[in-house]
Amino acid sequence: MDYKTDVQVRNISKEELMEKYCFQEQFMESCRLCPYYDRRWSCPPGLPDALCYLEHFSSAYLIAVKVAYSDEIRNKVTSAEEAEYVRQESYEVVKRKLLLALLELEKMIPAGKSLGAGRCILCEHCTREEGKPCRYPQRRRYSITGFGFDFTGILKDLFGITLLWSTKGLPEYDVAVAAFFT
Repeated sequence: MDYKTDVQVRNISKEELMEKYCFQEQFMESCRLCPYYDRRWSCPPGLPDALCYLEHFSSAYLIAVKVAYSDEIRNKVTSAEEAEYVRQESYEVVKRKLLLALLELEKMIPAGKSLGAGRCILCEHCTREEGKPCRYPQRRRYSITGFGFDFTGILKDLFGITLLWSTKGLPEYDVAVAAFFT
């Protein structure tokens, strides 16, 4: 797969992050429209309140990984189905590596806790759809967007990245954002 990644990290106080970028009620409608709503244990409904979940932390390291697609691959992709295939082979792989790296970081810094970039991707099929408990509750991390963080605002203000959309084909890039709280 022909793509490049660019990783950026920004540190922000938890207080500033919560004040400027956490709007759980405002972004819940976006979550309801997501195909993973009520289908993944990392996604709403049923997530804890962000402020309560993060109350013991004072700082957040936000990690943005831009997955940039080559012009060649973008020119070949002309349908939503083809774009989804390319994302599965690139963007989703990058998100999984990011989550696994954050879980390793938690082992080195046991007082830290991660929020994932979107839905949990530890399992190919989530047991929530079957009404069963999570297979890996100790490794599952909640979605940063599921907690109501303003993904677009964080990208724009802290990373200088504009979120791109494409109704068919691929945008120039996709971006995953995760967090590590200390």
